[in-house]
Amino acid sequence: MKTISVNCVANVSVEEAWKKMRDLGKPHFYVPGLTGAEITSIQKEGVGTSRRVYSDRAPLIETVTAWDEGRGFTLKLHSDSGDGIPPLFKNASFQYALEPVSEFETKLINCMQFEMKWGIFGDLLYRIIMKSMHQMQKKIVISQKKYYETGKAQKIS
Repeated sequence: MKTISVNCVANVSVEEAWKKMRDLGKPHFYVPGLTGAEITSIQKEGVGTSRRVYSDRAPLIETVTAWDEGRGFTLKLHSDSGDGIPPLFKNASFQYALEPVSEFETKLINCMQFEMKWGIFGDLLYRIIMKSMHQMQKKIVISQKKYYETGKAQKIS
């Protein structure tokens, strides 16, 4: 498994950050390239909640596999056919976490864990694209910070 972890401090309380984070229907407010999202499960939060996220590519399904009330959650990424996330990953998940810094500051911690397809060739590919993957994760956490602080969707490319 490979891991990319990024973080930053938002100027909001943990409670305020959690109010926005727990809304699983709004990842397109802070994730570059997403154009929309819809909750596809009956439940709207907690373990087992699923959503479909849209971009200019095929939609992806994300399902909550862990939920720590007030602190964060983990999403497993997968496709309709259950074969992972085309085209690069055998499996992948995102962990979104909050950590109090002070009464009005919260550390946002985003961690992507994944396994590349294609064995050694996938590992070589990862070495080529790891810098851009890390930059993308940094863009996400910075956009998330701005969204949590302003409540406004971020326009990110």
